Amino acid sequence: TEITQKPLWDYWSNRWDTGNTPWHRPDIHPMLTEHVDEVLGNRRDAQVFVPLCGKANEIKWFYDNGHRVAGLEYVEKTVRLFFEENKLSYVETTCPIINCKILQTNDKRLRIFVCSVFDFKKESVGPVDVIWDRGGLVAVNKEDRLRYISVMLSLMSPDSTYTLISVVYDDDSYTGFPKSIPDDTVRELFGKEMKLTKVAETTKKQSVSFIKAPVSEVFWRITL
Repeated sequence: TEITQKPLWDYWSNRWDTGNTPWHRPDIHPMLTEHVDEVLGNRRDAQVFVPLCGKANEIKWFYDNGHRVAGLEYVEKTVRLFFEENKLSYVETTCPIINCKILQTNDKRLRIFVCSVFDFKKESVGPVDVIWDRGGLVAVNKEDRLRYISVMLSLMSPDSTYTLISVVYDDDSYTGFPKSIPDDTVRELFGKEMKLTKVAETTKKQSVSFIKAPVSEVFWRITL
């Protein structure tokens, strides 16, 4: 897995190294704050999994609101920046299941695994109540989507909720990230055995300058 995915991970590592990260929001994603009940239900002390998390501010938001957070990020430098910028002291340990680094707060309620998402195992993290996926699925290549989703579904139980923020635009000339994932493709990827609810959709005429079309974000609530 590491060998076949290396070009992708090198690409993202270079983007972080050069500060070319237009997807990183300085705030909390409005679809979380506006639809928090759809994301968390009435859960308290939920374990929230955030794949390909970067240094997303939602990580600390979940933590500050009393939840346990497990993030996953391949670029170690970015993980360290997250802790430093949020003035969170942390310790470094090793996951015995997949032999990767874990950077975590002293209370162990916020952990970020430094590894490839395709190598992740549910035994590493324990029961996951909520998945917050903004910038995860849209940041892998088309041919890797089913493998990515299989990892996400392996973490879920019948009581889990998977929030997916998909990105949709009609610009065939743009081949980079984030990848456009139309609604029909989302339904096809997750199959008929999953329950999908389209909660919200927002469209910006020019969300990002390099995509020459209106860009929509779609909030999907996915359960088993």
